[in-house]
Amino acid sequence: MPRISAGTATVALGAAVAAVAAAATVALGPLALALPVAGGIAYLLVRYPLVLYIAFLYIGLFKGRGAIESMPIDVTLVLGALLAGVCLLRLLEGRFRLPPLMLGLPYLLIATLLAISLIWTPELAYGTEKTLKFASLTALATFAPFFLVDGRAELRQLLVLLAGVGVVGALIVLSLGSTSSEEGGRLVFNEAADTIFTARFLLTGAFVLLFGAALKLWHRHRLPIAVVGVVVVVIAASIGSRGPLAGFVFAVLCTIVAIVLREPRRVLPVLLAIGIGVAVLPFVSLPETSSERIGGLVSNPTGAFSEDLRSRLYDKGFELAKENPVRGIGAGGFFIYSYVVTNREERYPHNIFLEMSAELGLAPTLLLAASILMMLAFLYKRAWAARGEDRTLIYLLSGVFLVNFFATQFSGDFNDNKTFWAMLGLGWLVAAYGLRSGEEPAGDEAPPAKRELPAKRELAVRQ
Repeated sequence: MPRISAGTATVALGAAVAAVAAAATVALGPLALALPVAGGIAYLLVRYPLVLYIAFLYIGLFKGRGAIESMPIDVTLVLGALLAGVCLLRLLEGRFRLPPLMLGLPYLLIATLLAISLIWTPELAYGTEKTLKFASLTALATFAPFFLVDGRAELRQLLVLLAGVGVVGALIVLSLGSTSSEEGGRLVFNEAADTIFTARFLLTGAFVLLFGAALKLWHRHRLPIAVVGVVVVVIAASIGSRGPLAGFVFAVLCTIVAIVLREPRRVLPVLLAIGIGVAVLPFVSLPETSSERIGGLVSNPTGAFSEDLRSRLYDKGFELAKENPVRGIGAGGFFIYSYVVTNREERYPHNIFLEMSAELGLAPTLLLAASILMMLAFLYKRAWAARGEDRTLIYLLSGVFLVNFFATQFSGDFNDNKTFWAMLGLGWLVAAYGLRSGEEPAGDEAPPAKRELPAKRELAVRQ
């Protein structure tokens, strides 16, 4: 059989690439020029899957900006396809861990009930969309950590990435955000509807910056890092969304309590970082509306809640849950009550437990609550049994989860709260398997080479 020389193969490959490029130029026009750039970005994201994962979780905040807005395809779907491809490859290679039962069972029950409830839901179109997203994008966010995070090194990288993108996000919000009289001077990025998710995004990074500096995740430049964290919190406060700020405060308090129970001394740097923030905040000029909303939440939280439109949504959610405790009103069914309750479009009651109880019944709600409590209990147990950086990493992970968990009590539906499901999956990964990588021996067992070393030394001494 005749062989093709290397030179001939190169020419043929070049001709094929040129033909594909010409066809793409005819079909796509000037957009074809972006294909090499897009291919290069896709290659880098696949090479660094944790960066791909973070991009998948947060790209939705930037869809209305620049090149992302002009893309002819949904960038979330593209990133999801790349992430699914990475997970599939690692599945074939055997580089994954099985999700624990108390994570898989709530997810499967919710997904099944969403699909079944389409039979009786009064809002079939939105319910179908909700079900499909939960079975695809939300599933990918929840279970991807079991393919991407193998031990402490990957968890540390992921937390550092969250801190880094929080800083980058704060700079983007400052440079591209705007204030308007319609929003009472609040700092708005993209659209007013995205203020809650933007604030949550920034506060997640700020939490890692503040507690990472206080708990020595970084061994150098800890004070400047803590100051940057305070600045990010101030920028998030300028957005004026109270729910994420309240969730951030609750997460900080819970993490401080967890640290005090075992290591009272380690909480002093945390309190110092918080003290810096409290001392700086009075000298920061927040937009008028942001200042009023946050001030009202601090001085009169009950009154601030009763005046908010969400109080009506919560009341309706409770009412629907009482009327349909077994099967709920069906996936997306809350949507039909939004104009009646608030005279504007609100697809969900802005509380994940009320949404689940109203639309799917009490069973999945109670199971999810049990899963969250068990995961936190196992995480703190592992943190208190660990030492050094391992303990710090688990404290940071539990805190990041709490920032996103408490935020789900104030906004978003199942699929909007993608970061909550992501941190729930990551939390269960560490709770079930610890921070030991797949190649590292369990417990205090030393690698075989190290166990044999003392015997070899003893033999050498005898000789």
